[in-house]
Amino acid sequence: MKKLAGILFVVALSLAFVACSEETSDPTAAQPKTTVEDGKPGAGKEDAWNYTNDPRRFEVAFEYKYDTLKANTVGRAEQLPWPSDYWATVEDSTNVRYQDQLSPVEKYDQAFNAWVPNMDLKPLDLSADCGMNDLVENRKDDYYAQLGKAAIWQHKNKGNFKARDGVDNDNDGKIDECRNDSGDYDGMESWWGLCHAWVPAAILEPEPAKSVTVNGVEFTVSDIKALMITSYDRSSALMLGGRCNAKEIVRDKDTGRITADECRDTNAGAFYVVITNMLGIRKRAFAEDRTAGYQVWNQPVLGYRILEERTLTEAEAITLLKGKAGEAYAKQYNSPEVKSWRYVKMDTDYITEASNDNNGVLTRSIERFTRTDHYEMILELKGTGEVVGGEWIGYTQETHPDFLWLPLRYAGGNPNVSYGQVKQLLDLSLKTEVTEPVDEAVLTFGGDVDVKIPDNKPAGVKHTLTVADDVVISSFTAKLAIEHTYIGDLKVVLEHAGVSVTLHDKQGGGNNDINESYELSNFNGKSTKGDWLLTVTDTAARDTGSIKNLTLHVGAGTTTVTPNLVTVSNTTPVAIPDEDAKGISSAIAVTDTGTIKGLKLTVDVTHTYIGDVTISLMHDGQTQAVHTHEGGSADDIKKSFTYSTFNGSALKGNWSLAVIDDVGGDTGTLNSWSLEFTR
Repeated sequence: MKKLAGILFVVALSLAFVACSEETSDPTAAQPKTTVEDGKPGAGKEDAWNYTNDPRRFEVAFEYKYDTLKANTVGRAEQLPWPSDYWATVEDSTNVRYQDQLSPVEKYDQAFNAWVPNMDLKPLDLSADCGMNDLVENRKDDYYAQLGKAAIWQHKNKGNFKARDGVDNDNDGKIDECRNDSGDYDGMESWWGLCHAWVPAAILEPEPAKSVTVNGVEFTVSDIKALMITSYDRSSALMLGGRCNAKEIVRDKDTGRITADECRDTNAGAFYVVITNMLGIRKRAFAEDRTAGYQVWNQPVLGYRILEERTLTEAEAITLLKGKAGEAYAKQYNSPEVKSWRYVKMDTDYITEASNDNNGVLTRSIERFTRTDHYEMILELKGTGEVVGGEWIGYTQETHPDFLWLPLRYAGGNPNVSYGQVKQLLDLSLKTEVTEPVDEAVLTFGGDVDVKIPDNKPAGVKHTLTVADDVVISSFTAKLAIEHTYIGDLKVVLEHAGVSVTLHDKQGGGNNDINESYELSNFNGKSTKGDWLLTVTDTAARDTGSIKNLTLHVGAGTTTVTPNLVTVSNTTPVAIPDEDAKGISSAIAVTDTGTIKGLKLTVDVTHTYIGDVTISLMHDGQTQAVHTHEGGSADDIKKSFTYSTFNGSALKGNWSLAVIDDVGGDTGTLNSWSLEFTR
């Protein structure tokens, strides 16, 4: 195996290299920039991974010890990637009028590029407009000539312009034909699109929450996603493995092993190291081309589960690979450092596409868009226990991912679409609109809990929230969080002062988890004082879960409540070390006494890439995650957070804020932070 002292591998994603998009014959297009101190780029494939498959390409401080990695039997991303359409090229990319209204880029032109729609014509629809005569074609030209600059660029460069450009793009003797017998459209194939831009946007940016109107133009959730995807069309990423361009994969007739180097990677050992580190240890999504072959289908990798692992002898490993008995494994499989072997069987979960007419918050029902792949592999370990390579076995020799990549930041493709303006749309979509009751004080009771729900027990479990305040209720909202693997089994009832309300009654089928707020009038006129009883019953066997949060928000009519506030701060700047797993810790000693009823944390961090950063707040043995690698390439974290985690705890004592940058390349400073307590 080649010793690589350092690797830098950053690629701007393009049609040629990473896409569900068209291929290019230009061998220089989108070539990665690499710096390798020891090891020649382009050297032969080694199944103790070669430079192309070295996990260090991800520029993350990975763990390689197998005994440490195998403890992470389950992994899942904390920030869920959101599903979206891949905006197919043949449908005109993000210039498609998917709801019979203006396309996303037409709306952008209208709102930001001073474009005024002045015609009733619709764009070319390759599924409906086959066989159009010249008159209709000319009318289509009228349509495209009157578009705004963002829509024109998207159509010509990412859309179905090839079907009307007057050129025989597929050299079949026909010009501008619709779908032909080989399944393409004058050289365009149906799988081409923007999945290479959807995946990084979905991993690095939060999902839009609602429609917004800017400059008189309404942008739906799908519109905002489409524009964010357009902005990520040439995003920067770190890549592991090489693209397989073979339309038919050739295998060894005796062993079934793929013969072409670029079609045999991603290396199985590298895949195991990446997935257990990224999702098992760091809880962070990454991207894969999950099909080894000519077509490229990029997907966000959401999670994994180890189903089986065991130690193998050298002979057992060779037998599983259908190798030559009696010949050393290291010689047969180019792995000179291997001293022991492990068999691993795992399932991995990835996010699939959603049609563009899905305008809701799709991460709330992420199971609908989650698919699973099954893999078997042999891991190669050197004498000190680190994973140094591996081999796929069985059917996964052909079905394993083609390459893996880690998105870093946006880099737009359409020069007439501004990321800043699209980010403005996203921020407005995420903004929570709070309608304050007139002349009404709002009190909050409860918070996070951890109460196990017994499986298939008629009595269920009862959680009691005792409220000491005696206030007449004029409005009421109950916030409920339950983690459970099949919410269709659950019945949830809230009782207080002789009133019983069923919050959930076995709906939701096989969906996971309940995270809902219930606005109820049943308790209006009652006093808050006394016990509030939440009963959760699991009515069927096999699936399990826990109550995680019960919070009551009570409108107290015209009662005037003056909150007792305590504010403390630390304004001493502290530099955040780059790529340091220990990070920094800043402290505040609180001398005031009392019991916490509410907490607002305000942080001011300057940083050039907040996706590298994690922030945690700690007090009295409790930890609250504040920021966990979200935000991608955005700069700075200057915001306030409200938590109920510490409700009921004493505010007096030491509070600490931990800030860690565990990825190389960007730096920053914790400028200040403050705490505002309600007691």
